Amino acid sequence: MSNAAVVVSYNRRELLEKCLSALTQQTRPLDEVIVIDNGSTDGGPEMVRELYPQVFLFETGANLGGAGGFAWGVELAAERGHDYVWLMDDDGEPDLDSFEELMGAVEASNEPLSFAASMVTTHEDGTPNAGNLPVLSSDMKHQLKAQEIGTIAVRAATFVGVLVNVAIARTTHLPQRDYFIWIDDMEYTLRLSRLAPAVMVSRSRIKHPMNAGGSKDMKGRLFYHLRNQIWVIKTNPELSLPRKIFDSTFYVVHALGQGPHAADKGLWAKSVAKGVFEALFRAPREEPIGTLIRTLPEDRQAEVRHQL
Repeated sequence: MSNAAVVVSYNRRELLEKCLSALTQQTRPLDEVIVIDNGSTDGGPEMVRELYPQVFLFETGANLGGAGGFAWGVELAAERGHDYVWLMDDDGEPDLDSFEELMGAVEASNEPLSFAASMVTTHEDGTPNAGNLPVLSSDMKHQLKAQEIGTIAVRAATFVGVLVNVAIARTTHLPQRDYFIWIDDMEYTLRLSRLAPAVMVSRSRIKHPMNAGGSKDMKGRLFYHLRNQIWVIKTNPELSLPRKIFDSTFYVVHALGQGPHAADKGLWAKSVAKGVFEALFRAPREEPIGTLIRTLPEDRQAEVRHQL
């Protein structure tokens, strides 16, 4: 099996360097490390070229958000011939045996897994990071099978150390880049876990800063939070129409509740109105693997499709 780690980066050079240092020292070596740079201006790409010439650097030329970066990451890993792709942000710092533990669980499973997630911990004391907890599976059958290989069955996880099975990823579309930021990882991993079981491997650990979370004034990001949450609800085949309406209304009420705390009332009102409008009248694009690469010039396509 061939495997790659994909790191999406934007203007966090020092954190990216720590992440790459950990990835290049894994006890089970990766076949390739791919960095998707979203138009950084802090010298990150130059650092990669100077200190990590073995890393495949793909510069998008613009900030496509985490969603756009991970869409390109899955696309390039698949096109470059990898069987598994380990996704993470540039502020993730995996333990040196983290990948070995993930692949050990994948190989121990008697059925294909759609993904295996690392346990995200804090930098402070190594406890589970409350801002990056997976969604556990309530299916007892899946839990018992996961227990056989020392793992926990999950339904969704954040893009902080998620090892995706490319063969299964090919049967659905890429992470949806129209999400830009927030909820894209939960949507994608939830979609994958409907196709095949997924697990979290608690022995595989990756440090990540605590999310700010709980802000009563999301400013312009409120638009993405509201729209993307409703998009996930709308496309969930497991929910009835009344449940979709109820859950969507919950997020609208939550967004409205930020009004009294918003420093910029105009921005708040615009974010809520735009979020509801786009959630109801737009849909994120569904792009299968192979879609994005065709947007590149032919010589660039040949370069990124290089089979290892």
